[in-house]
Amino acid sequence: MCVVSAVAPPPSWPADPGHREAIDTLLTMAEAEDRWGESRRAAELLDNVEQIVGTLPQPYAQIQRRCRSLRSSPGMG
Repeated sequence: MCVVSAVAPPPSWPADPGHREAIDTLLTMAEAEDRWGESRRAAELLDNVEQIVGTLPQPYAQIQRRCRSLRSSPGMG
């Protein structure tokens, strides 16, 4: 069985495949929360990943910025 990560890990990401899978899962969950309009939850998940790895891949950083701006808007997220 071959497991392929959906996200190419930057050099600062954990070397352990289990940790990378967990991070990939958090990123997938954040994408889903964003699609479902749950900007607060998406931002929280991305914040957690950022704390673990230091920086987010650019597409996820864009989602994080958008979700944070929605979160700070009255009546949104």
